[in-house]
Amino acid sequence: MKHLLMLIFIMVSIDITYAQDQPKTFSATDIQKMASDKKFKFNAKTAVLPVDADRAGASVSSEATQDNHKTLTAAYTASLTPDSVASYLPYFDKSTTKADGSNSSTTTIEEDPQKFSTTAYDYDVKQRKDGKVTITIKPKDGSKVTKYVFDLKPDGTAKLELTIENYKIITYNGFFTTL
Repeated sequence: MKHLLMLIFIMVSIDITYAQDQPKTFSATDIQKMASDKKFKFNAKTAVLPVDADRAGASVSSEATQDNHKTLTAAYTASLTPDSVASYLPYFDKSTTKADGSNSSTTTIEEDPQKFSTTAYDYDVKQRKDGKVTITIKPKDGSKVTKYVFDLKPDGTAKLELTIENYKIITYNGFFTTL
């Protein structure tokens, strides 16, 4: 009996965890309200790595696919509240090692998560006819992150384009939830 209860508890826990990790559908009005209230959380699931011309010819040791998408395994998020924007998102750098006396090299894509938050930012919202909302946030505190562009869709999915100073734009795909 004790084992049966434990098994049921584990199955319910897994189901709840899985359900929390899935997009929820929203009406265009709900999305517009979240945007105007500045209350939502973006959950990143994949990253689209910047295309790097000098990667050609090197063997890449990473989970990146041929189209430069990388599945994120950690909980990476960006949150917007009326008084701040905060994010914990990775950006990707490469490390190249060359074997002694060899012409071949190995390039490793390194995931480097960065925390960022600010209370000073410019904020712009654009409602589209198809129900999507585009939110542009430009921090004003002179930090490394210079712009967030969120695209929120009624099916609960979202895209975030993150601009980091002296770095290429990184795109994240995932979903959003209300706060």
